[in-house]
This record gives sequence, structure tokens and C-alpha cells, in this order.
Amino acid sequence: MAGLYTPGVQTDNLITGSEHIVVDTFLPSGQVPQTAKLSLARLAMAMTYLSNNLSTTPVAGTRYYVDTSIGTDGTVVTGIRALIGATGGTDKFIYELHDSAGNLVATTALAGVTVGTAGTWQAIPFTAPVTVNAGTYFIVVQNNGTTARIATYNAPVSPLLTGSATGTFGTSAAITPPTTYTAGVGPVAMLY
Repeated sequence: MAGLYTPGVQTDNLITGSEHIVVDTFLPSGQVPQTAKLSLARLAMAMTYLSNNLSTTPVAGTRYYVDTSIGTDGTVVTGIRALIGATGGTDKFIYELHDSAGNLVATTALAGVTVGTAGTWQAIPFTAPVTVNAGTYFIVVQNNGTTARIATYNAPVSPLLTGSATGTFGTSAAITPPTTYTAGVGPVAMLY
């Protein structure tokens, strides 16, 4: 089909899952190797457990968090994008970014933002963009009510670190970084 493929690049008619793609290793400060290879089969497995989520009814004020990695020093992060569960609207969300020790790095407006449509990704910017270094961070979602749902990871096992902590909506606080994975508490979210 004209225009569908890059001219001069051979198409692959048989995909077995053993093919490899290049991925970033997220090693800090120029450590090598900067890239590695990953088989399509392993990528498919990762996508399966990362897409296995459920709609969690939050406890008002509780912070729900999941770890994320930043691979390059000096990365500018503008905000967080999180998946809304089966019910949207009504309540308000606050997103936070915490460092590996649980200290607050950035937050969205403390008054909160009204939760969007169910099953969609809601991007909320921080009050100001932040520049962060390579390392482990925690993405936090906090809800002021119990109507809007948070989409959370629900794989039986996962390499993610997840947790939750009671709190007061609109009041920033440090978290205790989790060391294990608990299904149904880590928000499906990413930095942008």
C-alpha cells in the first residue's frame, strides 16, 4: 500500500515475539549502557500487567501512590497524567510528585481540579514546572471524595512499588516510600 511503509525498509511478515527493540536503561549521569534490547514477548508481558487495572473507590483525603523512574538529570516535569476509573466528575483530584525519600517535590493546585470523564486520562499541571535528577520518584493521586474513581494497577504480581496513606485533602505532606507492591492502590499515572 503506497505511503504505509518507509521506502527502502523491508517489512516483516512474520512476528514471533523473539524480535528485539531498543530501550533506554535509565542509568544516571552517562553511565553505560544507555540502551539495551527487549524482546517483543517481554514487552507484551509488561504491557499486559501494566494495563491490568481496576476502578478503585478512594477514601477521601487518602494519598494513593506508585513509583516511577526518571533516567536523565535535569529533566523538566510539567505535571502528571492519570487514568480516571469508572466514575468521573463531582470530586476533585490533587496530584503530587515525591522523591525517593517521600519528600514533596511538586504539587498541583491544592484546591484540586474537578475530575474529568470516566475512562479518560486527566493531565493536571504542577503549580510550576520542576527540574529533577535521575532516580526513583512517586506519583501521588489524592481525591476529596468517594464518588470519582481512581484507576489503579491490579496485576497479581508487579515490579511496581505502590502504597497509600491517609491524609487531609489540600494539605501537602510527605509519604513513607513503599518497598512492596499492593494491588489496587497504585494509580495508573505518568509524568509529562
